[in-house]
Amino acid sequence: MLGLGRGGKGDIYRLTTGAESTGNQAMFRSWVYDSLILRLTARWYAEVLKRLPAGAVLLDVGIGTAGALAANAETVRCKGVRITGIDIDADYIVRARRRLEETALGAHAEVRLESVYDHRAGPYDAVYFSASFMLLPEPERALRHCTALLSPGGRIFFTQTIQQRPSRGMEWFKPMLKRLTSIDFGRVTYEDAFKAQLDAAGLSLEELTVLSRHGNRASCLAVARPRS
Repeated sequence: MLGLGRGGKGDIYRLTTGAESTGNQAMFRSWVYDSLILRLTARWYAEVLKRLPAGAVLLDVGIGTAGALAANAETVRCKGVRITGIDIDADYIVRARRRLEETALGAHAEVRLESVYDHRAGPYDAVYFSASFMLLPEPERALRHCTALLSPGGRIFFTQTIQQRPSRGMEWFKPMLKRLTSIDFGRVTYEDAFKAQLDAAGLSLEELTVLSRHGNRASCLAVARPRS
């Protein structure tokens, strides 16, 4: 209960401005997220949608603000893709829900505040990690869990930046980015380590396509399937 005597108005003021400050920080973080990576992730999403059959059911792990999905709204509607997006960031989920309303994607997509390890829906024709795989604390566990959510013949898709040569500089820089932007960009991913994680989780790499290059870094799309 708020104090109604001396200092009560000050308490109300502090609570109000604190809530406004938190809301402004959330808006700023979402804006930074979209400004830094949306143009890239929108292209990545388009590449994944190209590879999905009409009517596919997709789990998007780490959907963020749903900006990449919204940028491909027309393709989603034309192909009749149904998408469940999950994320553990409440601020992103709020913005994602707003985006789905603005783009009239409610019939095709829903978003949930949920960890991949807790997700129990499905089955899915595809699971998609858009630069979110490198953020997971237990990646192999996540892969095994997602494999169990797949329909027969289902695939797991990844789009992310892969460092093609060892780089101490990038290993230092990525954690610094989180301090500067409050957004977690995950660990530096090397191709051999990525392939080893797939293998350990019982997955076979079906496709690894370089979408663009930036010096020693490559934006890649990978497709994996459960080993028989």
